[in-house]
Amino acid sequence: MTFMQRAVILVAALSPTYLIRFKIFGIPSTVFELCIIGLCVGTLFAARDKNIRREYFEKIRAIPKSLIALSVLFFIAGTLSVFVAPNLVSAVGIWRAYILEAMVVGFIAWLHIKSFVEFRALALALSIAAAIAAGYAIVQKFTGWGIPNPFWQAAATRRVTSFFGYPNGIALYLEIIIPFLIAGFLLAEKKLIRLWYVFVTIAALLAILFAESSGAFAALALTAGAALVVWKITRWWAVGAGIICAVVIILSPIRKPFQDEFLLQGFSGKLRTQMWSETLIMLKPRWIQGAGLTGYQERVAPYHVFKWAEIYLYPHNLVLTLWSELGMLGLISFGYIFGLLGFWMTRSLKSRDFEVRVWSGALLAMLGIIFIHGLVDIPYFRNDLAAFFWVCVALVLQIRYTSISTK
Repeated sequence: MTFMQRAVILVAALSPTYLIRFKIFGIPSTVFELCIIGLCVGTLFAARDKNIRREYFEKIRAIPKSLIALSVLFFIAGTLSVFVAPNLVSAVGIWRAYILEAMVVGFIAWLHIKSFVEFRALALALSIAAAIAAGYAIVQKFTGWGIPNPFWQAAATRRVTSFFGYPNGIALYLEIIIPFLIAGFLLAEKKLIRLWYVFVTIAALLAILFAESSGAFAALALTAGAALVVWKITRWWAVGAGIICAVVIILSPIRKPFQDEFLLQGFSGKLRTQMWSETLIMLKPRWIQGAGLTGYQERVAPYHVFKWAEIYLYPHNLVLTLWSELGMLGLISFGYIFGLLGFWMTRSLKSRDFEVRVWSGALLAMLGIIFIHGLVDIPYFRNDLAAFFWVCVALVLQIRYTSISTK
């Protein structure tokens, strides 16, 4: 691997360093942002070489025009939403992190990731980052160290947060890495590396369990179930297990808590449905432009019913958040990009190349997790999640490009 390929993989693994914040000449920044700037400088430096510059242009020309058009529309939507926002300064900061820098990381990843060697290296690097984050969460479960909220810290109601400051934060991070851990396991040639992937996957699942993120577990369980049904070898076993689980839930005492949690009949569910209702009312007169970046809390305040409950930063639903933050153009363009990626990966599952199928399955699983968890949370609007999404766009392109070139 080249220096820049290693740098891209390292920066992807270091995405949680957005949590390390500081100011440069009064301008807020993060360690992750400096890493991205370093990638840009390194790419420009490498482009001085005529052959590398030619490779860059070839990679750019290989991007499907449909994806280019949709990405440009998404970028335009994000930019326009800055001027719709009630607070221009805050909106620029969010635009810079979630739109500009995230898309730049994905673009640079596309320029430099050229083979499945880099895919495997990325999975290994992500496994190390996941092990650190999950390990700290597991320590928190037994000690309470570093949990910022007293209610989450109390032994009777403990929910771990790892480095992210809130329970769903660690779940959102680990759930999209788990498919890469499984892919790494399936493709690892050494037994020790396979054991490492098993260890990290178990640690990640424990961290999500200790965070008590039902949305993450539902996303993982449903995605895994869908994968097992699609795979012919396990199809009927999966269907049988699903029927047994359904019967057990219906006939056992866990039926009521299950309904409350997953059918939105409990306290949390009712709070979410009320939040969504308020969001739709707020968006009705602003259905084209939305509330603008960082504008949700201020715009929805006049429609807020439960005065005792805080107004969250986002409406805990990916579709409503995209609509509110980026307007209808942002929602539609993102939806089409998401669907296009899923379509390409579904087609790649039919490849004769085992590694193509493994990585296609991993990326399709990641999209499934984002979609399912996105029903009750926002697995995009965060520095690391946004950047990782666009890196995965680059990986999908590479699989499609590789699949086409090897036919």
